[in-house]
Formats: sequence, C-alpha cells, structure tokens
Amino acid sequence: MTWPILTVRLKQKVVDSLDYESRCNLRISSKDDRDVVDSTKFVPEKLKITETPSDMSEGKSIIRLEIDSFTIWLIGKDDLTKIDRGFNGEVNEELSEIKQENRVEVIQKLLLRFSNKGVIKANTVELEGITFLPPEDLNFKCSSLKIVAVTTDYSVEWLKRMTPKHEKFEKLDVACWGDDTELKTIHSVLEVSKSLKLEYDSGITDEQLEQIEATNLKLFSERITVDGARKRLEYFLTHGKATDRLEITFSTPENFQPISFFPNNLKMKKIPQRVEDENGYFGKILGGFENIHGVREPRAIEMISFGGRMRIYCKIWKKSERPCILYPFYFGRE
Repeated sequence: MTWPILTVRLKQKVVDSLDYESRCNLRISSKDDRDVVDSTKFVPEKLKITETPSDMSEGKSIIRLEIDSFTIWLIGKDDLTKIDRGFNGEVNEELSEIKQENRVEVIQKLLLRFSNKGVIKANTVELEGITFLPPEDLNFKCSSLKIVAVTTDYSVEWLKRMTPKHEKFEKLDVACWGDDTELKTIHSVLEVSKSLKLEYDSGITDEQLEQIEATNLKLFSERITVDGARKRLEYFLTHGKATDRLEITFSTPENFQPISFFPNNLKMKKIPQRVEDENGYFGKILGGFENIHGVREPRAIEMISFGGRMRIYCKIWKKSERPCILYPFYFGRE
C-alpha cells in the first residue's frame, strides 16, 4: 500500500510517529500532506531554550530554540535579529533571514506558533541562561523540567507556566539564583515522582519533605530538622534505586554530633580520613535496612558541617570512590 492511496486517518497515524524533521519534509511535499501534518498534534521529546550573551558586543545575545533535532538561532541586538534554522545543529543558509525586530519578541512569537491553543506539550523542557519572560498567553505541559542559570526575575514566571503532563513531574531540576522568596511559594515543584533537585533554599518543612515521592533528591531548607532529615535517609535506604542519590542540607543545633544522626538499626562503618573532622562523618552503611528494589550494595554516607548546617550525601558505595593518595602511590579504598 503506497502513501497516496492511504486514507487521511491512516496518514495521520503515520505522521504521529514521525520526528520534527520528517514532519517538516513531508509538509512541503504537497498541499494535501501539509494539511495532514497540520491536523496532527506534535509532542516533541525535548524542547530547549538557551540564551548566550556575546563576549564581543554588549547587549547582544544568541537565543537558541531546539525542538528535537530542529534548531532556530536568533542572533541580535536591540531591534535587529538574524534568524538561522537547521537540523542536527547545522545551519541551512537557505532558511536564514534578517528581521527588524527584537530577538525576544521573535522568540515569543515563535513559541506561540509552536503551541496548540496556547499550550506547548513536550516530554522534556529545558531553559538555560534566559533573560526574558514567556509570552503572556503561553503555558507548558511536560514530564521533565530543567531550569538552570536563570535569575529569579525570570525563573519564577516560567515555573508558574509549567504543569506536569500527568499527575506529577517525573524529573525536576531548578538551579537559579536571586531572591528565592517567591520561589518558596511554588509548591508544585514538590510534586515529583522520580528525581527532584532544587538549588536554592526551598523553605520546605519536615512534613513536606516526608510527602515527596522522588527518591533521587537534592535540596536545601533551613526549616528541615535533624529528625526530618533522618526520616528521609531511612526512606531513601528502603525505597531508593541503585542509581539514586540523596543530598540534603538542613539546620542543626549547637554541639550536634553526626554519629547521633543515624538510626540505631543501621550497621555503620566509619572510614578514617587523613584529616579528621569532628563535626563531619564519612563511612559506609552496610545493612540494617531492606530495600524494596532489592538493592543490597553498601551505601556511601558523608556528612559535612558548616555554619550551623549539615549536608548529608548518600549513594551506592563504589570502590576507590574516596581514594587514599600516598605519593607516588595510589590506593583505592575497599
């Protein structure tokens, strides 16, 4: 059966399985094919927006929009923008153009064009280094979200526009800087099923920490207590997968002793260090817990104290992960 004799419904099913480049190639084949492509909804695997400032000209930057293998580069300053397009990171000069328009206005219009009734759906959305706000009438639905190197002047508004495709995000990674007051009010960032990394003071409490489903976890909060962090470690040991890691920074009282942090049922082995820190701890968790995924390997556990806070770091122990170095010899730890 050849393409021309397929029914419209069958053609739509075929188009549903195509990537963005294949859709574009099919769309320019004929008016009928263009109509078929336009009648189907496209959900990219990954949508990424990156902004890189120019080292040569103040106020100039490159905004890069990636939709799977398709890329649009917006290079400009003030109200002049060069637009390049291409696939697999290579510019197709035939698709390039120059507009007498600010690059931010151009990217905002492009995003609205890629949306379906004001919503862009993608499995993964990534934002990096951007210094502009989303269009007023645009929202996103995704399974995984990553926002890095974006100040809170912009990241807060982008976060408000993001909702999970399903009940919860699968993965969420936010590494921003600036005033985190408003970021703390966005509780949707805690609704994550697999991996959650928040590189700012999230302000969450012990009760909120206990409700987080994600087992691959990295966060900091002044409101998390020793008891809350201890309960989270127990949850991680029993529910974490082999690839998961736990990193929590929390507040500690004066004269806090790291060894008192661990539940009595855990089998611990302290690993001597060349320079011992009486306020820290490094060792192994050998047992004393039952993991629901059958993970039996020892866990590396490290606690570092600084400024009335403690950071706990736990993951699968790997040989020679913390090596001894006796010049000129090298010994991996057992």
